Amino acid sequence: MKLFKKVLAAALAGVLALSVLTGCNNSAATVTMVDALNDWAKVYSMDTTFKKGNEDLQRQVNALVEIVNEAGKDISSEDAKDLEGAYNAVMKNEAARLKLGAWAAQFKKANIGDGSPLYECGFADISATLSASSSKNIYYAGQLITSGTPINPPDKRNWTVGDKCYVAVATCEVGGKKYMVALFQTTAVANPEYNKD
Repeated sequence: MKLFKKVLAAALAGVLALSVLTGCNNSAATVTMVDALNDWAKVYSMDTTFKKGNEDLQRQVNALVEIVNEAGKDISSEDAKDLEGAYNAVMKNEAARLKLGAWAAQFKKANIGDGSPLYECGFADISATLSASSSKNIYYAGQLITSGTPINPPDKRNWTVGDKCYVAVATCEVGGKKYMVALFQTTAVANPEYNKD
């Protein structure tokens, strides 16, 4: 139940409010976000490279937002005035809860240093259009990274994410509002600054 709530919280609290991209395909939105994330990494001297995820990653995030979209059809704007309201409204939908639990179960627990994939949902609250090489895009990319929520973290806490990260995004709708959710795939590696078991 804890994992399930984390995933749904990431899907709803972790969103890009970006109605401008509603008519765009997810591939174009992903490319724009990948560019912004790499710009962010350069500006803040982060040793991370972001790349567009493969079809499997895109299918995984698409499946997540389909579940939220289905529940979101019956949610009014009155019931989803803010992100917490949207979360609570979707959580009342028993079918959505079961489907989200099944969706999260596909991600087997990541291990430290063995190359097994680690997945995270990231979010940013975007109120303006994404545009090429925009400083706002870098700001939004920073929100995405700093809000990342691990879905299948290792048991131990002495880990950090790897230096290569794949990204896929998709749009969804709750209470008449459009959102975009990002799904990251990376690896868990040993954190040299945290040596406790």
